[in-house]
Amino acid sequence: MFDKVTLEVFKLPKNYNIFNNAKIKHYGRNPHKGRYKNMIIWQYPNYFKITGSLAKYLHDENVTPLKMEEVEQAIINLEKDIDLILDNAVVSYVEFGTSVKVKEYPFEYMNLFGHTNRLNKIVYAHVIINKPFKRVVSNRTGIETVDFNTPTGSFGFTVYDKHKEMSDNKKFMPSSFQDHNVLRLEYKILDREGIQAKFKNFSKTGDLTAHDLFDEKVYKKFKELFLEKYNSIEKMGKLVYVDKPEKITPKVFTEMIAEQFRQSHPEEYQQHLQRFIEAGKIDLKKNFSLKKELSLKKELSLKKTIERIKGENNKLGRDNSFSDTNLLIKELDDLVYNSVMLGD
Repeated sequence: MFDKVTLEVFKLPKNYNIFNNAKIKHYGRNPHKGRYKNMIIWQYPNYFKITGSLAKYLHDENVTPLKMEEVEQAIINLEKDIDLILDNAVVSYVEFGTSVKVKEYPFEYMNLFGHTNRLNKIVYAHVIINKPFKRVVSNRTGIETVDFNTPTGSFGFTVYDKHKEMSDNKKFMPSSFQDHNVLRLEYKILDREGIQAKFKNFSKTGDLTAHDLFDEKVYKKFKELFLEKYNSIEKMGKLVYVDKPEKITPKVFTEMIAEQFRQSHPEEYQQHLQRFIEAGKIDLKKNFSLKKELSLKKELSLKKTIERIKGENNKLGRDNSFSDTNLLIKELDDLVYNSVMLGD
């Protein structure tokens, strides 16, 4: 299921120069940059870097998830093609993803991806240009990608319409996916520090090498990380109800209405929360206005308060006696689990 990776070798064999290989072509005007198939290559006197999709390298498409043995085959083929063993090549970027065939259009599912405490959310939608006024507007039903990332930039999770992405790049879908709606989901570790943080118990430094990518324990860990991140993102559109014999109290009724609004209008909910933050109306132990001169201590206090608000909302959303998961999310949860945890 590995897709795009970046591999770096910091001590090259003596006199090794990848551009002596007839298969490698210079790419652009940079004399140190080359290309082979879909792989982009940089070589300097004592440093080598290669980046690209292992799936595309092996099969010329990255829709079909790579099995673990196919990851090994891709690395072996690459070593033969560039005449360099990559057992010491450090992984500094990695994407681990899967493609699932969904019943409805992909945007129907992406509309239900809410927010999460640990990741920032960015939505990329179909853009319409109003030429007379040169105005750019976003069409909500045109959602093509939902992207989540950490403020530090070390981790990310992306969900997008795979048919749309292939069409934009003028590529054809594999025959087994052509007549289906396809949602692509990718867990990403974007730098070496992020990999070291997640794999500190796998080696002395926490670094992963190219050969670690087809190690069974490492592969299993990536599956767990993928599912952990997927599950941490709240899914909206739940049906709010109370399935209890006791009477509905005013407190429960108020919670029902509030939760129904949050489930039906997640973006408006976020906007209301942001307004209260900007106005300094969030109830903290110490009252203060949200200004640039806030001390670090107060900023951390505000963040903790926001986390508490979101945490309470998330608890309410997960209460099965209070709300029921959207049918589309139930479908997607099953597809993702079966593909990632039960697949090869």
